[in-house]
Amino acid sequence: MAVGDDTSHGLTLHEPYFQQDEPMTWENEGSYVEAPEGSAPIAHTRNHQWNHAVGEILAALLRAGLVLEEVAETRVSAWRRWPDLMEPCKGGFRFTDPAMREMLPLQLIVVARRPVESRP
Repeated sequence: MAVGDDTSHGLTLHEPYFQQDEPMTWENEGSYVEAPEGSAPIAHTRNHQWNHAVGEILAALLRAGLVLEEVAETRVSAWRRWPDLMEPCKGGFRFTDPAMREMLPLQLIVVARRPVESRP
């Protein structure tokens, strides 16, 4: 996602939306997964991430021969991407500010299947 983690001045564009030749790389001792109490610290803290635009994702599915049955964007996220700006709701998390809920989709949902082979 192109929107950065720092929300002290609201949501700001921070990372590129479109895929770049090189990954975004950073060091981070934490994880998006909550570790059990007493777990050893993460030993390898270098992260690499490639962004994929919506069009790039859908085109890859079509090139793979899949049939797209549904494509939707939602106002709810399965995870709390920006804790200071989000609240729990049915189905996950949403923006606390009702006006923000109309500004930015939080998830992309794609339903795809292999094509049914026709028989002669």
